[in-house]
Amino acid sequence: METSNEYVMKQKGIAECGDKVRFVRNGRIIVGEVSIVRNESVIVNVSKNDAIKLNIETPITVVAHKNYQIIDQSPSFLSRVK
Repeated sequence: METSNEYVMKQKGIAECGDKVRFVRNGRIIVGEVSIVRNESVIVNVSKNDAIKLNIETPITVVAHKNYQIIDQSPSFLSRVK
């Protein structure tokens, strides 16, 4: 059974841990995996190549909920929906 918070997240299209998301940063389309979900944003792991292209020191970045699209939901999310 899902909690009310999980229901709100699904309705708003908010990613969950393990989901793949796509976002635009510095004019580049970046794909990464969500590692942490916050109230207003997600922490995303990107590839080392993308981190270099974005000129960030680590392959971890913060993306606001309004600035990404979920492109693949994690298997753990899909098993909870069934």
